[in-house]
Amino acid sequence: MAIKSIDKKKTLEYAVAFYFYDSGCVNFMMGNIMYQHIKTIYDERADGRGQNTLEVVYNYKKMKYEVLCLTNSKLAQKEISIL
Repeated sequence: MAIKSIDKKKTLEYAVAFYFYDSGCVNFMMGNIMYQHIKTIYDERADGRGQNTLEVVYNYKKMKYEVLCLTNSKLAQKEISIL
């Protein structure tokens, strides 16, 4: 069984850090769901050990706003397609 290698430049974590940083509204697909980037929030942890990265998105399938937590999650490593 072959393991699919994921290109780091196509992950949600990379897009939040480099593509969404200076852009306005960006649509992207993750799986079969289309999202629109609204804002990235870097929330300072209470214990002073860094930041939590939160991505505010609009989910077109559910037709509502959602917050995706990218810190220490498998969600950050998911492959996306920027439209």
